[in-house]
Amino acid sequence: MLDKEKFTDNMKYYDKEIVVQVIDMFLEQYPGRLKDLQSDILEMDFSKIDNHAHSLKGEVTYMSAEMAEVARKLEFKGKEKDGTGLNELLDALNEGIPILAKELTEFKKEYQS
Repeated sequence: MLDKEKFTDNMKYYDKEIVVQVIDMFLEQYPGRLKDLQSDILEMDFSKIDNHAHSLKGEVTYMSAEMAEVARKLEFKGKEKDGTGLNELLDALNEGIPILAKELTEFKKEYQS
């Protein structure tokens, strides 16, 4: 799930402390982002689906191509006001993002030593 090579390449110019902060910020914020998307889908608020999926996509792009692609699809459905398959995409994020978070938590240790 976590693309360590891509993540490391994108963070190579930052101090280790900054990288840890980036990881910590993601770990702190992702549960709220997933809850926001769940609410947006329940309300069929396509503008918010587009906005929240876009934000999540930006956060995970350099961490996991797989999760970025799911977020991209959700963002597209928001833009197109397409309500089909939203719950399946949300399920994929709800399953994959916690795995990514766990892998990031472990990977963070490399920056803390």
